[in-house]
Amino acid sequence: MQTIKYICTLFSFLTLGACSNVKLALYDNQKRQEYALETKKAFSNSETGKEIALKSSVIETAKKYVGTRYKYGSIDPKQGFDCSGLVYFVAKKQDIVLPRSSTSMAAAAPHIPWKKANPGDLIFFGEKGSIHHVGIVEKNKPDELRVIHSTNQRGVIEENVLVSDYWKKRILFAVDFSTLHQKYKNTKS
Repeated sequence: MQTIKYICTLFSFLTLGACSNVKLALYDNQKRQEYALETKKAFSNSETGKEIALKSSVIETAKKYVGTRYKYGSIDPKQGFDCSGLVYFVAKKQDIVLPRSSTSMAAAAPHIPWKKANPGDLIFFGEKGSIHHVGIVEKNKPDELRVIHSTNQRGVIEENVLVSDYWKKRILFAVDFSTLHQKYKNTKS
């Protein structure tokens, strides 16, 4: 009889202990989620968070127009885009009015090495120092520079320009999109 009482007491102790551990774990998990939410809110309200959100929006907006045909001098998705027309249109969707040509865009902000470009930044192409083309960086890794751009042969495409013999040798530099944002935000056309 003593053994049964001991087992019942032990079982009760373990069960109650397990319940309090479960309650503690649930409480701890809830607090972690609340902390994560607060951290996320704080980050999204920080300058860095806003910059990342802006650049993500630039990429997502540009992706919507993949497949749009090429049209020289156009900023209208119904007609098609040239390279700078795509960038101009995407920036305008973010309430940023950039200069219209790739050369003017490049002159509007300090240049950074293309290997340091982040997703959402602009990448410029050309030869012998002359700028002929602009695109939006989607991804930048040592073996992949994925760009969204409008080419005269294929229209708006996503492409790893590092595997293209044509584009790879024409990469010049990049421009941080947030620098352009600071310069051109609240500008009305």
